[in-house]
Amino acid sequence: MPFSFVSLISASSLATLAAASILPNPNVFNPLKNRLAKRDVWTYGVVGDSWGSGVSYNDDVLLDGNLDNCLRTKESHGPQLDADTSWLGGFQSGLRDAACSGSQFVDLALGAHQMGKVGNPNLIIMTSGGNNAGFGNIVRACIYHSEPSHDYGKAYKDDTDGTGDCAVALNGATNYIQNTMGQDLINTINDMLNDPAVKNNPDFRLYLTGYAQFFGTDLDSWCNNEAWNLLSLVQTPTPYLSVELRKAFNDRVSAVNSLYKNTVASNFADKVRYIDIDAGFSGHRFCEPGATRDMQFNTDTNFDGVYLWNLNWFVNNVYKDPKDVTTQEAQDIVQGQGVTAWSGSGGGSGGGISNTPWWGFALRPFHPRTTGYTSIKNAILSQLKTDGLPKAASGSASPQPTPPAFVPGTCSFHLDEWQSCEDDTKNLYAQIKMYDNDKIVIGQTEADSTKPLGDSINANDPLNFQSKLPFPLQVTGEHKKDYVQFNYNGLSFKSTDGQCSAGGWDPKQGPTCGLRTGNKNARSAEHSTNTIRFADERTIQGLIGPAKPWRTQSTAE
Repeated sequence: MPFSFVSLISASSLATLAAASILPNPNVFNPLKNRLAKRDVWTYGVVGDSWGSGVSYNDDVLLDGNLDNCLRTKESHGPQLDADTSWLGGFQSGLRDAACSGSQFVDLALGAHQMGKVGNPNLIIMTSGGNNAGFGNIVRACIYHSEPSHDYGKAYKDDTDGTGDCAVALNGATNYIQNTMGQDLINTINDMLNDPAVKNNPDFRLYLTGYAQFFGTDLDSWCNNEAWNLLSLVQTPTPYLSVELRKAFNDRVSAVNSLYKNTVASNFADKVRYIDIDAGFSGHRFCEPGATRDMQFNTDTNFDGVYLWNLNWFVNNVYKDPKDVTTQEAQDIVQGQGVTAWSGSGGGSGGGISNTPWWGFALRPFHPRTTGYTSIKNAILSQLKTDGLPKAASGSASPQPTPPAFVPGTCSFHLDEWQSCEDDTKNLYAQIKMYDNDKIVIGQTEADSTKPLGDSINANDPLNFQSKLPFPLQVTGEHKKDYVQFNYNGLSFKSTDGQCSAGGWDPKQGPTCGLRTGNKNARSAEHSTNTIRFADERTIQGLIGPAKPWRTQSTAE
């Protein structure tokens, strides 16, 4: 193992190790080549919560390798707009998707600062507020009851004193919507409009989408005796989908939509548009007239009648109705994890550690399916047409070519990886320099006194390296199997793949962070911070200069 000598090193000081250059094969970037070479890009961004990002549930629908644990999916309205070129005229799509499951208002212009991840857009599509209003709490407390040991209290229709969890969640949403949400929305939009990314763009527009009511608005009685919780885990009265419950949830969604529409009209009519997406879900919600129980669970992937995901239970890869799931099966599946990705984790930071695609079946309920996002995309396209977007910048009669910030073609980069004597959760660092097709530097990291080894590339703090390319390159070091993982706008590859040339570590010549006797109190050797570079810029294509590493790792998968 290249890192086996680390166990002999004191953790008292940093020492540098240099790994080899890591340069991707130009053929890997070829799918992006035409996209990067075109000019007249019309940049637009998507920000917000899980209704903006979508909820990925397997690797096939992941948009960007689960960057930042945000669960962005190819099925959501942003990527659908990106794939639909019919509305772009003479422009090229410049989507920057920063929406993140679990986010709240504060994460758009402050907090996680999604505005800092969308470039300098002409348009931003915003979907946010459902987490602030506690929609996820309503889903869990009123419908799924997925915690077997928890007493949820009275069913909503029988809860005259409002003490049950469902009533508390619904009343909490009402209180927030009526008393706080309006000002929170105004503050958020003002912060966004004053963000440096858009502040000086006279043509910038913000599209604020609402949410869709979840249940058929005629409140058909066939659903009154339906329940979607795990009946084997019921500790309290069954949470039936009564007319009272369905109407109460729909009313909260409608209240948010009305507040958004009125706030935009009263305060931001010149820059902001409210997009009503609710009408497009008419006839395609839960508990619509003439529907059946099976239809509500999306068990037929070809069935487009319901535009929303429900909670699907898979036991030994076979779908089971929740009423047939045993207590042990339920506990094995739930494993203490949450249900629905509305609230994420970390108090609204977005990108919670539980936001992983393997848990997607439990995180996607009460979020749009592909068909729902197509409906949302169509509502956005209608507003774009009304506003005459996209269009050239003010004062221009037609799209004007903008000189690219780089020479299109094959991009490459050189990376030096360093390992310190800290513990394995925080001991990998990197310095990176990226080149365009003419070998002109288009981005590099800088080491300084605050980070002498470069930027962190640890699993819990990966490097999002921003060059002059449209998207950041995410870099994550891995101790297991000793490789570095890269992701560029959904394109993933490793340093051990055939397109990379990687030099090896040499444990014989450093680092020395203390005596090799294992004495934890040993003083660090003076040369412990000396740079020992065992490989220089070298690619398997020979693009940048031959140099012989001590050991080459260039194994293709």
